[in-house]
Amino acid sequence: MEQSDFVKVSDHIENVILSLASTELNAAKLFTLTIQTIEYLEDEYQQLNGEQKKMLLIEGFKDLCDVTKHESLTPEIKNNLKDFVHNDLETVIESVIQLSNGQFQINQRQQAFLIKIVVKVCKCFVKNHNQKMNRP
Repeated sequence: MEQSDFVKVSDHIENVILSLASTELNAAKLFTLTIQTIEYLEDEYQQLNGEQKKMLLIEGFKDLCDVTKHESLTPEIKNNLKDFVHNDLETVIESVIQLSNGQFQINQRQQAFLIKIVVKVCKCFVKNHNQKMNRP
């Protein structure tokens, strides 16, 4: 793999983020972003093995965080991406691969990730409910 491959994947990730048309990246959007990029890698880099594709995906995300200067990728979005890359991306990749192979068995990292997602979803529901209740 060459540096141009990382840039190409990073550009793809950026385009998907822009197509989400949102000022924030929540857990669901990051999961969607990861799945779409995995599908992209499957089509675009068929010659690579699974571990190489995983590395390319992770490095593409890192490149996006470190290099991309697009105005819609605010510092907050980049920080969310960095947090996702460092804490959750590998778990999401492994989970998606296991699911696609019909071999999903939840390990400790996946349990922690799922709990984190459920907590975020609950917080979102509470926030939305409170906003509805406070409307005149």
